[in-house]
Amino acid sequence: MVDEALMPTLGNLAWAPRAAVERVEILDRFNGVPTLGVLKMPEANHIFWRALGYVPERFSVWIYAPIDEREADHLDDCEPLDLLQGPLFEARRDRYVTVGVAENNRLFFEREWLIPAGCDHETLRAELLKFLLEAFLIALQQDLPPGRREIVNRASQVVRELTTTGCG
Repeated sequence: MVDEALMPTLGNLAWAPRAAVERVEILDRFNGVPTLGVLKMPEANHIFWRALGYVPERFSVWIYAPIDEREADHLDDCEPLDLLQGPLFEARRDRYVTVGVAENNRLFFEREWLIPAGCDHETLRAELLKFLLEAFLIALQQDLPPGRREIVNRASQVVRELTTTGCG
């Protein structure tokens, strides 16, 4: 199970998902928007990564993963995408993470996900799309407020298109 400290607050910016974040260390950006970094929190540190963005322009998918001291020490010696080796790609063990979906960089959906050990970059993205499609379908079967239902429905359509076209 995912630690509560990893669950983002809906409505927050994707790179500042919790009020308890003491510091955000930005490691990579795209068009000025953070895409990779470390969230320093009292309970634990977490790496965040914009796994898909922007699909279409206003939707983005984020992964938040806890990192231990060894992984935190490893951050100083890596290029940005190499940081994901271990915490997300080619992990030696299954790892619980939180997946957040944002519109205009504001989180509107989050779910915990168990990433299987050994996933490479492409496998992880393909599995992420399948996971999101299933999560959105489950969410749409619930009693959502009309505005939230609309945005989840649009996001599920985007994920369905990505899944059928093999993009991501």
